[in-house]
Amino acid sequence: MTLSASSLTSTCQPELADRDVEELRRRGLKRFWLAWPAYVAVLVLLCVGVYVGSVKSGVAMLISVGTVLSLGLIYLTLRMGWAVRSQDPMLAFTQSSFSIALVAIGYAMLDDLRSTALLWLSVIVVFDLWRLPRRQVRLAMVMCLVLPMLATVSRYYWHPEPMNWVHELFTLLILAVVLPVLYAVSGQARAARSRHARQKQQMAETLARLHEFSIRDGLTGLYNRRHMLTLLEDETRRSRRNGRPFTLALLDLDFFKHVNDEHGHATGDIVLKTFARIARDVLPDSADMLGRWGGEEFLLLQSETDAAQALADLNRLRQACREHEWSQYAPGLRVTFSAGVCQHQRQDQLDHSLELADRALYQAKAEGRDRVSVHGGVDLALVGVDGIAGMSRRLERGPSVAAASCAPASDGATWTDLVMDDLDEKVSALDKHEPAHGWRHRLLNLLCGSNQKLRPAMAMCVLSLCVYLTSIAGFMFYVMPSGLLTRVQGMGFVLHNILAIVVPFVLLRSGVTVNWKDPSFVMPQVLWGGTGVIIGYGMMPTTSPSTLQMICLSLVFGFTSLKPLQAVWVGRYYLAMMLGVWVVRALSDVVGFMPRREGLEVAMTCLVLWILTLQSTRLSAIRLKVRAEKRELIQATERVSQVMVRDTLTDLFNRQYMQILLDRECVRHQRSGKSFSVALIDLDHFKAINDTYGHGVGDEVLVGFAQAARNHLRDSDVLCRWGGEEFLVLLVGADPGANGVMAMGRLRDAMASHDMTLVDSSLKVTFSAGVAEHLPGEPIARTLQRADEALYAAKAAGRDRCELAA
Repeated sequence: MTLSASSLTSTCQPELADRDVEELRRRGLKRFWLAWPAYVAVLVLLCVGVYVGSVKSGVAMLISVGTVLSLGLIYLTLRMGWAVRSQDPMLAFTQSSFSIALVAIGYAMLDDLRSTALLWLSVIVVFDLWRLPRRQVRLAMVMCLVLPMLATVSRYYWHPEPMNWVHELFTLLILAVVLPVLYAVSGQARAARSRHARQKQQMAETLARLHEFSIRDGLTGLYNRRHMLTLLEDETRRSRRNGRPFTLALLDLDFFKHVNDEHGHATGDIVLKTFARIARDVLPDSADMLGRWGGEEFLLLQSETDAAQALADLNRLRQACREHEWSQYAPGLRVTFSAGVCQHQRQDQLDHSLELADRALYQAKAEGRDRVSVHGGVDLALVGVDGIAGMSRRLERGPSVAAASCAPASDGATWTDLVMDDLDEKVSALDKHEPAHGWRHRLLNLLCGSNQKLRPAMAMCVLSLCVYLTSIAGFMFYVMPSGLLTRVQGMGFVLHNILAIVVPFVLLRSGVTVNWKDPSFVMPQVLWGGTGVIIGYGMMPTTSPSTLQMICLSLVFGFTSLKPLQAVWVGRYYLAMMLGVWVVRALSDVVGFMPRREGLEVAMTCLVLWILTLQSTRLSAIRLKVRAEKRELIQATERVSQVMVRDTLTDLFNRQYMQILLDRECVRHQRSGKSFSVALIDLDHFKAINDTYGHGVGDEVLVGFAQAARNHLRDSDVLCRWGGEEFLVLLVGADPGANGVMAMGRLRDAMASHDMTLVDSSLKVTFSAGVAEHLPGEPIARTLQRADEALYAAKAAGRDRCELAA
């Protein structure tokens, strides 16, 4: 179960399910334990501060006791689930508010370590605020600004030493700039992660749909032959293990060729879809797996079923077919089927059982069709008892979800149409970009350029611009006038900031970095900015509350693009620089240097920096993982898409994909005026081949014809299996009449010398064909109908010939 933080926070209805309550409680406790080590580390550093004399024992005791009691109360509330039905079920806002208040108390009461208290606001913003709804985020950001101000005022009234108001106001000003930028920068990483997560979910759903498409017949929605073979192999292995029987049956619609010949292929398609729907209604159990085996043939696999039960089920299906009003599709239309049943024996091979079912099917046809024949016969008494009992068991279990999910829609829509419509919606959702107009769009293009790949990096440059401009203003109007740095030193830092603004913007805006290993140019920016701020911290220790905030912000800028290893090395670099500054100050014997106080300050800063580094590494790992999964999903989608457009047996394009190509060619014809033709091919007497040699040889003939057609048709001609033993050729650029007929003539000559099967080299296969040129403004359905009429004219003229449509 997946629940978003915002939906969980807003879920306070009393009718929450037990699993929802448990999920809320579990996630709340997980969040608590993730934050617990940071609290422990702070309390340990406070104890160290008391030991070295940098923190008053009373203040440390007050903060420690208050923290432990508050955390204990929060844990108990989460553990007992007291808050799961409240507006804050995971106590996310409660914990964030407590952490902000604790920072403000430390900023007001700590003396030597008060400069490090504000550092923890960076951790709170990065870790906590993204979990909250927008209204609570705004309230928490106001608390981050207001509570330190109140702490400053309270310190003025209760602290005996005088305050440097200029310094305090400068610190609060930097805080007011840093926090929103910090939230925006971390928000960029969160937004990217959320976007990737949504894309991953959408692609996973699309892949699931494509997988379903790959195992279904596009016309009827039943399982296709490939998947039925997989199911048969699985059932065979299961039967060998447990010795339980299963039954398979081959079904063939009687005289279906006459339906196509007399009423057209459109009516034939309706018959196939209707028969599939009737079969699903009669056999709704998930243990009854029905697939389209080829053309008008179907295969029924029934697990845990013997021949008597299968015979009873098929007789019910025969009765349902008789009762259906077929004449609504064509006058005088009547549809029946013959079936052959074989109960698979544990010691038999699967191919042998299929052959026995095929023999039983031909026995049913020989006996007059519209009947079911069971290999080896069956005791009719068993049909009356076990068959009814089996039917009762199936009705008790009810219809299967899978059967219901693949039922065709009304209005003649095929299962493929439904899947393709859904996939179109998914792809549109993945590729959708909201249109942007007006001055905001123009300003964004001016600042960030038109390169979509670098837009996030340019957005980060704009955010860093705000920070650097504030830093420059601080040097110009506070640091240098106060004498904290000489004019030369101050202007050196100003130049450093100007370079940090100009160089990345110019490189990114010009697109120079597009082909670099770090196209966003983040690593150099993070190192450059962090180096300058850390050096400034060493040269201006009195401004540590401001500079330490800027150090954290510099590190957070790497959240959006750094790789995991890069994030670790950047974090180590920051830690080494902080320790190096402390060592240099200690060795330089700087006036006013207090090793214990500054050492504790550096330790606290390093702790915060390492926590931020861990978060950056985690976000980077997630980002790389999502990208890798996205690539895998795309590759899998491409593989399944390839399966989706191909016929299982011949590896030619299938009918559904050819329909797309035909529609596309019609549009191209309207634009360019270049003509094209279609040739509808039907293998002569193919039914006799199946009846005489079996379906295995029939399959070899179909594959052989597909191979011969590939070898002798032009590269520009597109060939597909249209259905059963029928094929359709799209003859692109063919002139009226001559070229299309000539192409069919070349193919007929090639077929005369081509061995279609290894079983009988004397077996020669011919075909009849009808060619029709697409006329301007003519619907493609009419073009196909004219080709169909030409095909029937070729058959009527004696077969083994090609006719041109009028």
